[in-house]
Amino acid sequence: MEMHYEKLNTPEDALDDSSTDASDLDTPDDGFDLVLSSQSGTNTSFRHPQPERIQQLWRVYVENIDPLTKVVHVPTLQPAIHKAASNFGTIPRGFEALLFAIYSAAVMSMKHGECNEKFGEPRETLLSRYISATKAALSRARFMSTASLVVLQALVILIHAVRDIYEPRAVWSLTGVAIRIAQSMGLERDGIYTGLPPFEAEMRRRIWWLLKTHDFRTAELCGLPKFRDLDTSAESTKWPTNINDDQIYPGMPSLLAESNTLTDLVFVAMRYELANLAAGHVARFRRQGKDLNQWHLHSSEDDRSEMDRVFKDFEEILETKYLRYCDPSQPLHLMTMLVARLASNNVRFLTHHPRRWVSIEQTPLSERQGVWEVSIKLLEQHIMLQTNPLLKRYAWYAPYYMQWHAFIHILDTLRVNPLVVDSEKAWQLIRNMYENNPDMVNMRKPIHVAVGNLCLKAYNVYMSTPQHTKMGHSPTPEFISELRLHRDMAKNKKQARNTRSSQPMELVNHAQASNRINTSESTDLTPFQHSPASDGSGLTQTNNFSENDPFWFVQGLDDNQFDNVVDTMNKDLDATTAQDPRAEGSATHLVNWKQWDAWLAE
Repeated sequence: MEMHYEKLNTPEDALDDSSTDASDLDTPDDGFDLVLSSQSGTNTSFRHPQPERIQQLWRVYVENIDPLTKVVHVPTLQPAIHKAASNFGTIPRGFEALLFAIYSAAVMSMKHGECNEKFGEPRETLLSRYISATKAALSRARFMSTASLVVLQALVILIHAVRDIYEPRAVWSLTGVAIRIAQSMGLERDGIYTGLPPFEAEMRRRIWWLLKTHDFRTAELCGLPKFRDLDTSAESTKWPTNINDDQIYPGMPSLLAESNTLTDLVFVAMRYELANLAAGHVARFRRQGKDLNQWHLHSSEDDRSEMDRVFKDFEEILETKYLRYCDPSQPLHLMTMLVARLASNNVRFLTHHPRRWVSIEQTPLSERQGVWEVSIKLLEQHIMLQTNPLLKRYAWYAPYYMQWHAFIHILDTLRVNPLVVDSEKAWQLIRNMYENNPDMVNMRKPIHVAVGNLCLKAYNVYMSTPQHTKMGHSPTPEFISELRLHRDMAKNKKQARNTRSSQPMELVNHAQASNRINTSESTDLTPFQHSPASDGSGLTQTNNFSENDPFWFVQGLDDNQFDNVVDTMNKDLDATTAQDPRAEGSATHLVNWKQWDAWLAE
């Protein structure tokens, strides 16, 4: 039988419910392969780590993941984890999926060195193992037709574990599946209107709004309106209550009143406060008959001024309700402060987004300077998320919230005006971004290729300025050298493929046979293969894959995409700038943001 969340009220009893596990191998496929893979007949019990490692992974999850998600209730789940670690044979399907999802998220949140030190295995090996096992366990739990909160929790945690691995469109689709499952379970309507116990109603709120806010960000990465689906009608699910985990428990008669002080939910509560602000703004747009795209397009000066005033008031609310009580020496408090201010600057950037500029000449200097300054702040705050020692356990959160548009705007501004105010500071931030995000150098995705190309353009302009020329020769930054290397290797690879395709068929077949005999003479594919040495995601992959391999299907890493990435690298920036007929020279062209949105989503 399916294990519903309320069965976790007594974890030991829940773990005793394993009556259906004997027929695991006979479980029919329920369409799982349409989303992840078809592994419904796989027995995952042999893949569980040793009990000591389970406890380690659980502690990592509690320290690194739980404070920023609150998708499970740690005090209730902990006894069940302990019992499961000592008796794998009695773990129900849904709970097993949750366990593997927790393992996956815990490993995802760790650095490579940490995994080797703690577990004696590479991060990529563990992550690949546990993600695969989670998919198999979800299939066995029949997640596509589930009514179990435990299974939904497992899926939500898995989405967080893979969101930096899969392309944004795939993550958005997978998040959409989770939302549909949640809707089928009634999570979009608050539990107080359906007669649910207070504890379950509160947990459903946490799951629902974590999913929805994740969906907003994923939509944004796909170039879609961020808050297009934000509904806060009278009976819609309420925001999670700002109270400590130890103040809620299964069987409680009623919820306590929301706390006016900081709780262990502070980060989550702050994020939902931001979402609540967005909900008010969306409601106002709808009343005015406006489209959500108008948040940063075609808005009048009055609209922008009004938004600035509204957000200034909101910043005061955040400061009064949360930030002034935060102790920056406490990691979770510092994370809350930093993300709150980053979010504030992000809204400012959206409100004054350069995509609405008609031309550079017609844009007031004060407007351009304001967008430049907020872009610099966004990069500074993002880098702090990844590098501050106090935030080490939360650094996993940063990559998915990469400030791409601000980064692109900074690079394009440097291309147009290499001696802009704070240009040296900007180049140091760019260096830090590449050092902290090696995937950007490895150029796994079209957005990495396009940004790398723009970065090289801006750097070449910077190097050609008279001021820099007078300073004499200076060492080329390592990240610039690596970008050039990958660009040149991509061009060589493309040229080699074109050469082979133009050869007579018998010569091509002979060359292929020779390559199979002597691989040392083949073209170097290293920058474009999924290998431990170059893949920042940490997943070990080789070229020995079939067309049915779900990883390659989700990633779309086939020959056609490879050609598209190389084509992007070979192109100039003409596609990324919109022609301004009144401007002379490409340096004054406006950025073609639609093209950047398309690359970002791939």
